[in-house]
Amino acid sequence: MELQNRIQQILDSRPNPHKGPGGRPKVLNLHQQLRIVLHLLRHNVRQAFIADQYDISQPTVSRIYRKIMPLISMALALEAPDLKEALARGESLIVDGTDVRVRKHRPAIKTHYSGKKKWHCVNIQVVTTLAGRALYIGEPVPGRMHDRVAFTHTGVEQLLTESPYLADLGYQGTSGMIPYKKGHRPGTGELIEHDQLFNKELSKHRAAVERGNAHLKNWKILAEVYRGVFHELPAVIRSVSLLEFFRDNASGTKY
Repeated sequence: MELQNRIQQILDSRPNPHKGPGGRPKVLNLHQQLRIVLHLLRHNVRQAFIADQYDISQPTVSRIYRKIMPLISMALALEAPDLKEALARGESLIVDGTDVRVRKHRPAIKTHYSGKKKWHCVNIQVVTTLAGRALYIGEPVPGRMHDRVAFTHTGVEQLLTESPYLADLGYQGTSGMIPYKKGHRPGTGELIEHDQLFNKELSKHRAAVERGNAHLKNWKILAEVYRGVFHELPAVIRSVSLLEFFRDNASGTKY
C-alpha cells in the first residue's frame, strides 16, 4: 500500500493540536477511507451506496472524500512524467482531445455545450507516446472549445513547438503531422494513392492515443457524467491523472 504509506507520512508530518487522549474515535481508519475514495473514483458510484457498505452516513463519505482527495494529489505530486525529458530523448508523441461529460447546470449551460458531441462537457488535451503511455494531461477547458483552440489555450502547443507529434484533422494549422484531407491538392478533390497510404499509416500510429484515453477513462468518474460539484472537477481530473501515472509507473502494483 505505497499510496497509503505516503498519505500517512503527510498526516504524520502535520502538527495535530488534538493529538492525545480524549475526543471521538475515528469511524474508519486511513486504509478504509482511501478505499472509499478510490472506489468512488474508479466506479463513480453514489456516495449513499458507499455509506451503506460501510454503515456510515452519506455526509461522512462526503467529508472523507474531501479530506483524502487533496492528500492523494500531494502524495503523488512527483508521479507525473516530465514532458521536457521525453522531448529531450526524442520521443515521438501523439496529441488528442478527450471530453468529460458534466451535468447541465448554470456554470455550464452555454460555455460547456459541445455542438459536435451534443452534450455538456469539458475538453482535456492528452499527450501520449507511440506506445500509448500518457505523458501529459492538460487542464480542462469548456466543451465548446475546439481541439485546435484548446491546444493553444492550455499551453500544450507551446510545449511541443520544437518537437514532432502526430494529430488528427482537428489540429489543422499546427506543426503536427496530420492526415491529408480531400481537396488539399489543387485541381482534384480526391486523395491520391500516396495520400491514402500516408493516412492509413498515420491512423495506425494514432491508435495509441486512444489507448491512453481509454486507460484514463477506466476511472469511471471521468468516463460517465460527472455528478460532483462543478468547480471541483479540475482537482478531480488532476487526482485521477496522478493516479493513472502512479499505476503506470508502478507497473501494475496495487494501490
